[in-house]
Amino acid sequence: MRLENKVAIITGSSTGIGFAVAKEFVRNGAKVVLCGMTIESTNDAKNKILEEYPNAKMLACKVDISKTDEVVELFNKTISEFGKLDILVNNAGIAPYKPLESMTDEDFINVIDVNLVGTFRCTREAVKYMKENGGSIINTSSFVSLYGASTQSAYTASKAAINGLTKSNAKELGKYNIRVNSIAPGVVMTDMVKETCDAATIERLNMMTPLHRGAEPKDLVGLYVHLASDESLFTTGTIINIDGGLVM
Repeated sequence: MRLENKVAIITGSSTGIGFAVAKEFVRNGAKVVLCGMTIESTNDAKNKILEEYPNAKMLACKVDISKTDEVVELFNKTISEFGKLDILVNNAGIAPYKPLESMTDEDFINVIDVNLVGTFRCTREAVKYMKENGGSIINTSSFVSLYGASTQSAYTASKAAINGLTKSNAKELGKYNIRVNSIAPGVVMTDMVKETCDAATIERLNMMTPLHRGAEPKDLVGLYVHLASDESLFTTGTIINIDGGLVM
């Protein structure tokens, strides 16, 4: 198994991409810390995975990555439970649609605080536990970081900044054998996308994509496993598109 005995924290893993990644990490032998905004949703995700993989080693945590004390507690619980940390997947985020003219300072700052500063908070904490033996940090970016998106100024800005954060952290942390990479998905048919995008918008994006469809979360998980595993020991500082050819 490609991730046997590795310990991974995956933020935003109660649903969507994060849940699919968590399930695939478990299938590949990892011990996984599931994270969500409520303990109920996170436990529900854990139980769903246990139905398929009853021997999985998992820890369910409630964490709001916009709160430093909750991030610190998350990492403390992980080390207490599993004794080490090998992988961090910074996947949690929010993607509100709002026209620029009606967006308040608070609206914009909230998205930046969760998506960008939340990624920074988790990465900063992970370094404490990866410095000795190295590790892999994988950030979830988005095709909009390169392509832009109407009515998503804050989200686009946050994801573009994550690309820069990825490259800077890769340069800074390489001396500790900590690899930092970013995955930029295209249109992924998560519950959040289905709730926030109307059918016409989804159809338009599908037609703009050379593969003429949106991705399912399971279409992305192989790349996360690759970057988390020892197969990618010389890969760092990359922003990898996985978008059906939408941005190239």
